[in-house]
Amino acid sequence: MSEFPRLANQNLSQANLSDTDLSDADLHQSQLNRAILRNTKLERADLTHADLTEADLGGASLRDATAAHANMEGADLRGADLEGANLRGARLARAKLGDAEREQATRAGAELDLEEAADRA
Repeated sequence: MSEFPRLANQNLSQANLSDTDLSDADLHQSQLNRAILRNTKLERADLTHADLTEADLGGASLRDATAAHANMEGADLRGADLEGANLRGARLARAKLGDAEREQATRAGAELDLEEAADRA
């Protein structure tokens, strides 16, 4: 049995998971819209196709996480660590990003609406 959390396809909408260690967790296709994930460790987590609409990921670590095709529209990613994350096809329209996070998200392949994202930094 795996020691890593398996939360795939779960409805965690509006859950408060702040300061939780979810490193290596399987969260693909989970509903995390409006979840509070401040300062949460999501290192190497699988967030593929997850719904993170308007989630609060401020200060979270997504180092080496896979969030390909995740919906992160309107999410707050200010202060988040996206180094090495796979965000190919992730939607970040209206997401709150600082300059560093915007650069990391762009390098990771996220789909940004740069005009809207710049207004929110």
